Amino acid sequence: MKVYLIGAGPGDPELITLKARRVLETCGAVVYDDLIAREILALAPAGASRIYVGKRGGKPSMGQEAINGLLVNLARQGLVVARLKGGDPCVFGRGGEEAMHLAENGIPFEFVPGVTSAIAGPVSAGIPPTHRGMAASVTLVTAHEDPGKNSGFLDWDHLARDTGTLVFLMGASRIESIASKLVERGMDPSTPCAMIQEATTPAQRTLVSTLAAVGGEAALAGMSSPSVIVVGKVAGLAGRLGQQRNLPLSGMSVLVTRPAHQSYESAALFAASGAKTVCYPLVEIRELDFELPDPHSCDMVVFTSQNAVSIFFSRLASRGLDARALAPAKIYCIGPRTRESLKSFGIIADGMAEEFRAEGLVELFRDMDLSGLRVCLPRARGARPVLVDALRRKGARVDEITVYETVLPENASGETFLQALSEVDTVVFTSPSGVRHALELLGGDAMPLESKRIAAIGPVTAEALKNRGLTPGVTASVYTDEGIIAALSGGSS
Repeated sequence: MKVYLIGAGPGDPELITLKARRVLETCGAVVYDDLIAREILALAPAGASRIYVGKRGGKPSMGQEAINGLLVNLARQGLVVARLKGGDPCVFGRGGEEAMHLAENGIPFEFVPGVTSAIAGPVSAGIPPTHRGMAASVTLVTAHEDPGKNSGFLDWDHLARDTGTLVFLMGASRIESIASKLVERGMDPSTPCAMIQEATTPAQRTLVSTLAAVGGEAALAGMSSPSVIVVGKVAGLAGRLGQQRNLPLSGMSVLVTRPAHQSYESAALFAASGAKTVCYPLVEIRELDFELPDPHSCDMVVFTSQNAVSIFFSRLASRGLDARALAPAKIYCIGPRTRESLKSFGIIADGMAEEFRAEGLVELFRDMDLSGLRVCLPRARGARPVLVDALRRKGARVDEITVYETVLPENASGETFLQALSEVDTVVFTSPSGVRHALELLGGDAMPLESKRIAAIGPVTAEALKNRGLTPGVTASVYTDEGIIAALSGGSS
């Protein structure tokens, strides 16, 4: 048993640390606060418990004592517990309080530091918290303390005299009173002040003003939480150093439906293109019990998915074998992801289909003499017969090995799927099974999807949509996430 107090970063799921990711991928339970990206939650194993505890002002939240008790109880069940907090767990995150409670109860724990929004927020807006000639210090301040009350925890006189940079966290609703308090205690009203909303995410907005005007301008612009407030000369650099966020999918909200173990990378790609992303896995890969053929007897091994690669080589490893067992067989695959997956097991593919579907492999083998060759084909249950039929017509002896099946995730429900749909304007389907499972969750009623822009990864998925009465708005001509992004941005269709 052990509890990891993990910083999930400021918002962008790619800013989570490698260590945090490693812990999440092996944990048995996740206890998480508000504002944690779904892509990060998806890193936990499918069977791990996910427990939401809130911790955001104005929203229902579990009390801190209850959270402390929950962590202890989960650990005493023998679980590895990931306690996920936004930013860094010990920067206004009560990580220290939770660690103290764990220590008092004899529970092993470890801090996993995260990227705090106090630094990432300003930097993402083009505001260096320190800058030679402008600021040689940074002061982090909680804005949860009401500036109108003299609680004694904050020395406003000292803050107003600070010649460095002030960074206020959790202060969106108190921006006007914060600015007024600083001016009242002697800070120049013309001091630059910036407000960064939803920092590091595709929805990031930046307002640059002065202490005198920021309250009114923030209200007029509709700035809201979560926001980071920066006060000091460096705030004025945002206009010069802030990067233009003219990204191809800006303003778009996308539902990523890939399996949980693939959704993180996919969502990161869409987010990097400017889209707000919501992950809702519609497919789970379930390994099947299968007999591994004698690898030395295979003349060719053909992989049509990265899932087949990982399962096949895992089974090889369970028998004490590795990539050398396949020599001298030729190895072929579909698509760059499958090719890269092969590389991770020490295999350089002899060929890759130019078209990323079964028909592409048929074309690849068109001029090859396959008579009498034994072809091993690890694949999914229910896969289309196109490739098998083509290989047999060319005289090959095909050993079709069903290594996995695609199923609907156990935690999926019509209610949660509808909630996810309500948060997006675009739904991305990457397989016919995803289409099938979506309609299953909706009880066969396609109407909730009809109001969305639907993107299909390729013609096979597009055909599956059409068979269900849905017309894809775009179909990628290159059957990858990058191809979908290009199609959505008008680069291809």
